[in-house]
Amino acid sequence: MNTKKHLILFLVGFFGWLFFFLLGYPSNYFTEWSLAEKIMLSLITFFAVVPFLGCLVIIFLKGDYLQTALWFAFYASVPVFVFDYIAVGIVQGQGLFFLKSHWYITIAYLYVRIELPLVGLALRELINAQHNHRHGA
Repeated sequence: MNTKKHLILFLVGFFGWLFFFLLGYPSNYFTEWSLAEKIMLSLITFFAVVPFLGCLVIIFLKGDYLQTALWFAFYASVPVFVFDYIAVGIVQGQGLFFLKSHWYITIAYLYVRIELPLVGLALRELINAQHNHRHGA
């Protein structure tokens, strides 16, 4: 992958983080939400936002869908963890305890690393199946 694609994936991860950070800012990064609301946020993110955004970005960037998805999973987890650590761990003084107090964010670091590669793999298989169908294989 070229530098431009890496930058795009990094920026998508950053702006995704910024969106959720600003969405949660009035409620102390969602800590004032009820348990049901936090679970709903996690479910919507897992079943709707990540697969939809993942498909759009991976298809837009073209190339090897699985490779792009693996890099996207990295940029949607590692830098996002760093942003959260700065915003909550350092600025709010929670240190790494934020991983427990903000569990609904912590699980996102994990599920994007599972879900995005699955999206990339599914897209690659879909393209291969279309190619094989067109060429009579």
